[in-house]
Amino acid sequence: MGEYSKIELALLEKFTEAIDNLIESKTYSETDKDKMMFASCVNEEEKNDFTKSEIKKMQKKLAKCSTDIAGYLTCYINPSSLDLGGESIYDYRKRLVRNFLSGEINDVLDVLKLKFKTLKSIEEIYFSYWEEIIEDGEYGIDNKFMNHFIKYMALAERLNTFKSLLKYQNEETKSEETNEIYDLLDTIRTKDHTDLQLYDIVKERTQLNKDALQYLYKDIEVYLFGEKDDFECKYSEDETEQAIEDLKAKGHSEDDLIMLGYIRKSKAFNVATNDMDLDFTYINKEKIFFPLEFFPIYQLQGLINAELSKIKEKEELLNPDIKITPKLKTDLSVPQLSLLFKMINDLKPTIFNTKSDAELFRFISANFQTKKSTEKGISTQKLRNEFNNPDLKAIEFWEKHLHTMLSNIRKLK
Repeated sequence: MGEYSKIELALLEKFTEAIDNLIESKTYSETDKDKMMFASCVNEEEKNDFTKSEIKKMQKKLAKCSTDIAGYLTCYINPSSLDLGGESIYDYRKRLVRNFLSGEINDVLDVLKLKFKTLKSIEEIYFSYWEEIIEDGEYGIDNKFMNHFIKYMALAERLNTFKSLLKYQNEETKSEETNEIYDLLDTIRTKDHTDLQLYDIVKERTQLNKDALQYLYKDIEVYLFGEKDDFECKYSEDETEQAIEDLKAKGHSEDDLIMLGYIRKSKAFNVATNDMDLDFTYINKEKIFFPLEFFPIYQLQGLINAELSKIKEKEELLNPDIKITPKLKTDLSVPQLSLLFKMINDLKPTIFNTKSDAELFRFISANFQTKKSTEKGISTQKLRNEFNNPDLKAIEFWEKHLHTMLSNIRKLK
């Protein structure tokens, strides 16, 4: 096929986004199980052994892929800096998906461009439509081969995650005795510090330089990830379930536990049905077993965010032409806000004139602030997860309020 027309490029982009989302959904469906298995390890050695074992299993599974997609998997698993070309690994994956599709759906594009005569007609189609025709094999799409590609790309994504985890574990082991920042954070956790003392620590370490503050904040996030995981490993699944039963025995309903942050209900991807119909309950072990363990570290993060906000305000005063509009504060939770935009985004014809869901996620992150979101905004990855996996409480919330809104709008007639 020669050079693509604008219609064909738009169709190719829609299919690329759909395939990329399906890969991410399949990957996400395994994430919580991986976290649970990793958390069940009793020590660092067992974590290391588990990680290596999972990597070997995935390597064996990947060996069964079709030779037609082996090249794409190889590029994704072992990309060079030249391959990445400055892109994030997620943008790189999307580029691989686009390259794969450009060699597989040319005949499909020939059929679809007869159906879609304008770019507007393509944009007006709800996003999940493209996923549906891939999964159903419409318009001549080889859905069996497409699903094969999605399955193994998701497996490659999971392998990359475990490889990164193994690398992190090895580096952490090597630097365990010499990591000055982690030693400092350990001290902050174990000794009482006033806000002034914490401020002095931040000032000494960063000189209140914007870049240094951001790097310190990132170091703290990595530290928290590893340390919280170590704490969670101490509590077995039986102990965790018993703790929930004890809370219920004290009079807490399931709704209370959700509202207080002890548990979260959601839907996960069901491999057996190939749909988001698997009930999943996430239990917040930190909230149950060690709610105050990392409180001083959270205080430290709050101070860093406060200093970054001051810097941002000064930049806006010095550069009024690029002053950023304050984010709209909302009492909606991220799952509720995400579901609201998802319902609007799924309307047909389309309401939002966006090139992709990612563009919508960036808009929400840049313009809305929930009670729990940081100065950096709502995580676009969290928004993507909520779009693909709506929270049950958020569904119930909007089910109730949409009835009220419908009743109110009828009164306006």
